Amino acid sequence: MANIKDVAKHLGISVSTVSRAMNNHPDVREETKLQVMEAIRALNYRPNAIARGLINKKTYTIGLMIPEISDPFFAGLANAVEDTLSKKGYQVVYGNTNRDPEKEKQFLSNAIERQFDGLIITPDFLDDSFKELISSLDMPVVFLRRRTPPGLSAPYVDVDHYEAATEAVNYLIGMGHRQIGFIGMPESSFTGIQRLLGYKDTMWKHGLLSDDSNIVMSGGRNIDSGRKAMSKLYEKNPNITAVFAGNDLLGIGALEWLAQHKIAVPDQISVIGFDNLEYTELHWIQLTTMEQPRTEMGAKAAELLLQMVSDKEMTPKSELIKAKLIVRQTCKALQI
Repeated sequence: MANIKDVAKHLGISVSTVSRAMNNHPDVREETKLQVMEAIRALNYRPNAIARGLINKKTYTIGLMIPEISDPFFAGLANAVEDTLSKKGYQVVYGNTNRDPEKEKQFLSNAIERQFDGLIITPDFLDDSFKELISSLDMPVVFLRRRTPPGLSAPYVDVDHYEAATEAVNYLIGMGHRQIGFIGMPESSFTGIQRLLGYKDTMWKHGLLSDDSNIVMSGGRNIDSGRKAMSKLYEKNPNITAVFAGNDLLGIGALEWLAQHKIAVPDQISVIGFDNLEYTELHWIQLTTMEQPRTEMGAKAAELLLQMVSDKEMTPKSELIKAKLIVRQTCKALQI
């Protein structure tokens, strides 16, 4: 296989001139650049990525921190990031932290050692030591599905979880529902907190929530958590007519519990989720939900990072993307 020396010998020029021409250096004539490109094609020369990286002072690798790769939401997000970056010649190195703060910090340390060109991160634990690590990085960082904490200069890409939650609850209220339960994510979850606040504020606004209400249940993130939370919610509130689940997996768990106990959806209880995972459109699920546009979010985070890699002096504006109501078959207007 031909190498850069063969290209230089073929044209009778120096290796350094070939290198500068390949990298579109301004001190190389356009005629020479065209000759180099033609020689590369003729000799079937494929530039070595490591050598190209040494010339450009880049490794062409991007680190992607994911809290839980088994979560289908983050798997879809990661696919969108990798697809965008690979088209620009970058390789993605994954860090699946399993929501472990030590693994998150270790991933940042590895990024420094391996000299990644940039990072896209979704951390769960934004304590002072983590923020100090971020501040010490000599590489661009984009937060994805997380807001940038105060004191750090890095853009983020996220959905307006609060606004989306208010839209979901208003949708149910508009269908005549007044007894609306909520199955939430862990109390440590920023997104879970925002969705709970959106639910509570909307219910308070319509006079549908009191201080002694038992219609809010903390769940988790998976289907089993949804089953358990739905059981507790119904036990304490058998008169509820609708449920807003903090994510789709919780919503699917609620649907399963209701089906097991012969409670018809949506005739007796309406259910709405959040995320719009692929599972939700299956024929026997058909969950109404608030869609987080994962492809758009992942691609946008990758695009912001590429801008910062090419110009380290710039910090692009953060992107707050609007969620979209996806109406299927698990919600029904009350007959009044």
